Amino acid sequence: MKATLLLRHVRAVATVATSLALGACAHQPQMYSWDSYQPAVYSYLQADGDPSEQIQSMEKNIETARAANKPLPPGFHAQLGMLYLQSGKSSDAVEQLQKEKTEFPEATTYMDFLLKRKGADTDQGHDPQSSLTREPAHTLAPIGKPQANTKESS
Repeated sequence: MKATLLLRHVRAVATVATSLALGACAHQPQMYSWDSYQPAVYSYLQADGDPSEQIQSMEKNIETARAANKPLPPGFHAQLGMLYLQSGKSSDAVEQLQKEKTEFPEATTYMDFLLKRKGADTDQGHDPQSSLTREPAHTLAPIGKPQANTKESS
């Protein structure tokens, strides 16, 4: 009798545990509207595709996000701003970088750096695209003290 009662309790606990485990696996709705963002970043980093096509795709993503009442993911406006810079649309780029700062305050330092760098390049007559877009990581100067001359003196 006790064995039967124990077996029922074990089955009940196993059923509840299984139900909870399967319930936890239920599809969670996405917080952000990612639509074209990830493919656009990939194309940008691969120097693949036309920036104007990527801009159109990302602008369409903005409209679908608004229609679905979903926010855009972190970095979306920064990426769109970089694409605008690459296309020579500086005012649109600045607007997008400012939106990134507003929506994601933790990005303020980097957005300020990009905006300052863009302003310095424009003021000095340089092409802002050359320093703000597609800069390979291995070409960036290391942070810290410059390396000392390694030649030994005789």
